[in-house]
Formats: sequence, structure tokens, C-alpha cells
Amino acid sequence: MLTVVAFNFETRTETTLAPADLPAALATGAYGWVDVDCSPCATASTACAECRLLLAALGINAMALDEVIGPDREGRYDVYEDCLHFAVSEARFEQGRLVAAHVDIILAERFIVTFRRRGAEFLKHMRRTYRDDFIKFAKSPGFLIYEIGDHLIESYRRTLRGFSDAVEQVQLNLFSTVDDTIFRHVADLTQDILLFRKIVLAARELMHELSSRRSPFVSESTQPFLHNMAGTLERLGSDITTEREVLNESLNLYMGMVSHRTNKVVNRLTTISAIFLPLSFLCGVYGMNLPNMPEMSWKYGYAFFWAVALTIAGTLLVVMKRRKWI
Repeated sequence: MLTVVAFNFETRTETTLAPADLPAALATGAYGWVDVDCSPCATASTACAECRLLLAALGINAMALDEVIGPDREGRYDVYEDCLHFAVSEARFEQGRLVAAHVDIILAERFIVTFRRRGAEFLKHMRRTYRDDFIKFAKSPGFLIYEIGDHLIESYRRTLRGFSDAVEQVQLNLFSTVDDTIFRHVADLTQDILLFRKIVLAARELMHELSSRRSPFVSESTQPFLHNMAGTLERLGSDITTEREVLNESLNLYMGMVSHRTNKVVNRLTTISAIFLPLSFLCGVYGMNLPNMPEMSWKYGYAFFWAVALTIAGTLLVVMKRRKWI
């Protein structure tokens, strides 16, 4: 699906156009935003072909086209004479797992193109909400770069809150009845946190490049805002690391609890073994049934055996309890 919007920053007006009308609008001084959504699998190839034709008509070079249409690659920042190409990834926490959506962006002097094969929710939200900011604050095309970065960071914040809730739920589950599936769940959650951190750090590096490198496609008035975004992404990366550490500490606490329960069981078994060890020795001795054993013919030999056995067991129990072994 192709959506083409032409902006006039002097009059603060916008117009939705057909793709074929964009070159004519650019010729009159408008600034264009081409949003390409290839998320419907059935129309992905058609959309890609249509996008290639449109970008070729706009004068985008073949190398940039191949990077956009080709396989998704994280951390892209390609500088060309006629445009910039860079890539970001949205990260959403849905149903306990991380879902990523890759977005390629081409930034030229008179237009910007956003291209994705999955539905990126932050772009959909941006399309619903950018108009008020455009009318009130927009002065240059850098407004669109700011809006993309701002909505992307907000999506990262929501994802981080989702991870925080998931880590908290793991902590609560560890103090209830759990089984070995908790290890698989923690492993999946840790893997997703690491992937999320990688995505955020890649976005941080991109914002740093956009804010620090001079380019005819990014105005100097926009770069301070992008620099602030890079700082925000740096803090988000630290918060993600904290969530991972909390998750690891929770798992270590659970392992300590399991070890403590095991030690208590082993302690009880050891106590029982210590009591029955001398009794087993006595049974082994008198179980030999040798003819010259005096106790075998003694009238009170059986009672004497039980008296000795109970005395030994009772003495061991008293000693172990006084020493707090049980």
C-alpha cells in the first residue's frame, strides 16, 4: 500500500496525492512523504515493484533502491550524493514475546520515503497524530525526521514497560509453585531483552550520526533535537540492561531457594541415616545367628535389644536437636 503526502511548510498545508502526481508536486516546491507498507504478503511483490518505479521516477539511484527493496539489515546508514538511506526497527512486546518490524528510510532534499514489509505501529500512530504538530510547530522537512524518531522512542518506552511487567511477573511466579518450564521462559525473555537492547543501541547510533554529521538532507536546526533523542536512547539502553540484571538476579534467587529446599531434604535424610546406621549394625550382628552368642539364649535378650536400639536412637535425636542439626 502506497500513501503519498505533499507538504507546504510555508502555508502549513498538506495534500494526499496519487503516486503519479508526486513529481509534479515536487516541481512546484512541495515536500513529499511516500509511505510504503508491504505487510500484506499477497501484495508485497506488487508494492515493491510500484515502489521501485516511483523511486526511480524521483531520481533515486539504483544502489539505494537495492538497499531498500533488498533484505533487511540492521544499523544501515548509507550516504549517497542524492540521498541518505538508513534503517530503524520497531520493537513491540506482544503476548510475552518481542516482535520487530524493520523500516527503511530514504531521505532526499525534496522528499522522504518510509518502506516496511511488516506493519510498523509507530508509523501508523505517527500518521494519525502528526497533523496537529505539523500545523503548530513545523518549519522545515526536519519535522518529519523528528516525528519518526519521537514516535519510535515512544514505542520503545512501551516495549520496555512490557518487559518490566514480564520480569515482575517472573519474580512473582518464582515464589509460587513452578516447574522446569520457568527456565525456558526466562531464557526466551532474556533472549528478547538482548535483541531489544541491540535494536535500541542501533537506533542510538543512527540518531548520533544524524545529529552530528553535516548533511544537506538534515537541517542544522533539527540536529539538536536528534542529539537529545540519542541521549534518550542511551538511557533506555541502560534501563534495558537493568531489567536483564533484575531477571538474572531473580533466577539466581530461585536457584538459591531450590538449593535451600534440597539442603533441607538432604539434612532430613542424613538424620534418618545417622539414626539407622547403628541400628543396622546391631541387626547385622545379631542376624548372624551364631550358636555361641549369649544373648541368643537369654530370656530377656529380645527386650534388651530393643532397649539398646531405642536408647541409641533417642540419644542421637537429642544430640542432633541440641546442636540444631534438625
